[in-house]
Amino acid sequence: MARPLRRLWSDRPKPRRRHRTWMFAMTMATLGWAVVWIDLALARLAPSLAPELAVAAWVACGFGAVGLGGVAWAVRAKLAWLVVLSVPACANASLIAAPWALAALRHGGSTASGG
Repeated sequence: MARPLRRLWSDRPKPRRRHRTWMFAMTMATLGWAVVWIDLALARLAPSLAPELAVAAWVACGFGAVGLGGVAWAVRAKLAWLVVLSVPACANASLIAAPWALAALRHGGSTASGG
């Protein structure tokens, strides 16, 4: 490196805003899915302690909506970055569908015939 530029160089790592936003979106997806899975585990292991599935699903949906907002904030016009963002986008979009999916599970919404 040229000697006059050494003063301007910083050795401290600087996390980028988009990476922090990606981490925020993934954290929201993780928290939302934690709510769903903890509720399902409680419903199976300790039904008296478990809240209703609808409550857990709507809380998870809220985490998913906030996470999708983070994904929208981090969008950048580079193909590689869009591929990276597809992970939290799918995770948070599936959380938004959680209330309907859990309602179908609760009411035995499986329509496949087993032969």
